[in-house]
Amino acid sequence: MKPFYKLSAILLILVPNWLYAQSGMLPASKANAPDSVKLWTLREIGDSLINAGQTMEARKAYEQALAMAKEVDRLDDIGLGYRAIGYWHQTTGDPSGAIDWYLKALDTFEKSGNRRKQARTAAFIGFAYDRLHKLPEARRYLLHGIELAQQGGYDKELYELYGNMANLEGQSQHYGQAMAYTQKILTYYKSKKDTVTYYGVLFNLAQLYKKQKQYVRAEQTFRNVLAYADKYNDDFVRGYVYSSLPAVLIPQNKLAEAEKDCQRALVWVDSTGTAKHTTLEEIYGHLSQIWEKRGDYRQALLFYKRQMASHDSVFNATKNQQVTELETRYQTRQKEENIKQLATTNALQKQQIWIGGSSLILMTILLATLAWFYRRIQLSRTKIQQQADQLALMMKELHHRVKNNLAIVSSLLKLQSNRLEDEKAIQAVRVGQQRVEAMALIHQRLYQTDIVTTVNMREYLTDLAQSLMQAYDYQPAEFDLQLNIEQQDLDVDMAMPLGLIVNELVTNAFKYAYGNLDDKRPMLRIDLRPEAIASQSSIILEVQDNGPGINQSDWQKKGAKASFGKRLIASLSEQLEGEFELLKQNGTLFRLQMPTVRSY
Repeated sequence: MKPFYKLSAILLILVPNWLYAQSGMLPASKANAPDSVKLWTLREIGDSLINAGQTMEARKAYEQALAMAKEVDRLDDIGLGYRAIGYWHQTTGDPSGAIDWYLKALDTFEKSGNRRKQARTAAFIGFAYDRLHKLPEARRYLLHGIELAQQGGYDKELYELYGNMANLEGQSQHYGQAMAYTQKILTYYKSKKDTVTYYGVLFNLAQLYKKQKQYVRAEQTFRNVLAYADKYNDDFVRGYVYSSLPAVLIPQNKLAEAEKDCQRALVWVDSTGTAKHTTLEEIYGHLSQIWEKRGDYRQALLFYKRQMASHDSVFNATKNQQVTELETRYQTRQKEENIKQLATTNALQKQQIWIGGSSLILMTILLATLAWFYRRIQLSRTKIQQQADQLALMMKELHHRVKNNLAIVSSLLKLQSNRLEDEKAIQAVRVGQQRVEAMALIHQRLYQTDIVTTVNMREYLTDLAQSLMQAYDYQPAEFDLQLNIEQQDLDVDMAMPLGLIVNELVTNAFKYAYGNLDDKRPMLRIDLRPEAIASQSSIILEVQDNGPGINQSDWQKKGAKASFGKRLIASLSEQLEGEFELLKQNGTLFRLQMPTVRSY
């Protein structure tokens, strides 16, 4: 637990009862209610605020409940207060902080002798360790909770813990143990005639069969769940079965059935919006596999692109959630600082009342207080700057690691090319290596500057062109390289595909354009400039060589005859929402027009 959490808890103990009413967290109708009702109400308010996304207000309600429980010295309610604040840390993306509070709750319940609450808290701790991917610790606490639930005969807690253990063993690929726990749970809920929970667990059993590649058993189990959903018109369960069935039908070559279920799942997602991007990523992945198995690679590529688009949406949503969690933690610390300042101000005011008489002493105290506040403001500003610097450093470190990983991929490709004998294969691998290096160059630029979201295109395209010139053994003194970069900076999401397009075009020029120039000096021109076209802000990219010029019919070839480079240029241009043309003008001229602001 961090020190300011401890201080916050101490300060809350000192807050008198009248402050509860002033805070507005406890309804006026509960002002004269028993302490147990007040505590329960505050925790319920906190849970409701968490569900509504009002995390700061939820923290206030939980802390108020904990302070009141300590004031009336109710051990079980103190433990529930600790656990509630741990739950707050868990929902705001801080499982380590959650564990600190959960352990305080577990210790408190051990003192009170409440085994049911000990078992439930052990489940909370196991889940938090699972979030941290510390599976041995998670298993230890879950088994401890199971032991406590068995000793006390707490069936509800016991079978919830069995469910957690089944999930944990599945993650660890201990499928035998996972199946054993799942069968126990199914037997229990069947005996209780709890149909809803039974079929929810049966769905998890089908997933376990799928992970073990028992596709026939998995299909049959999914269809049993689907029969339940159809019988009770449970659209939620039905949709999840439709999105899961193709994964076990495709390995059995039941492609028509799998495609039909994918289409049903797409209709379900469109009508309900349930886990939209995550589910769409899964469905489009199934459709891509189906068309690949059918040999229609164009259609497979289309669905793969949609899968990647959904994946990017999931990634962006996760990134936004992480930013929100960081902001929430920062705001919490600021609120805690305000509480400290409030307590200090109250203490100073009491001192002034007690000391009271001398105006000189009063002025001295006031000046000291002002100096203290000024110092606090300076410290707060320093902390804000430190956190901003830390975030920037984290982004630089991320780009550095991506660049290093791409460098490793490049090295592996180079090693692989050295072991090949077929010249075409060697060239293909080396071109792939150059594409990887083009992407790595952007990440290198990002971590070497203080601005981690935009790329200096002049420096980047200069480095890219010179590195390719060196790779194809052209000397700067013998080559006319013209770089006219008016569009200095671009967002990394636009710079990455643009860099790959330039890489393809320049590589193509070095390979084919300068072989028969006679006495002409080889020339390559790269232009990147902003331009207003039809009242729309656009960016124009031009790449031109002075070779013999490309044959239009060769470029327009489609299907298997079209090279990967051409398809990559077309795909990336579409991603940028741009339109390109290829002209024979004193050589080959490629011109791409793209909007400055894309529609997505």
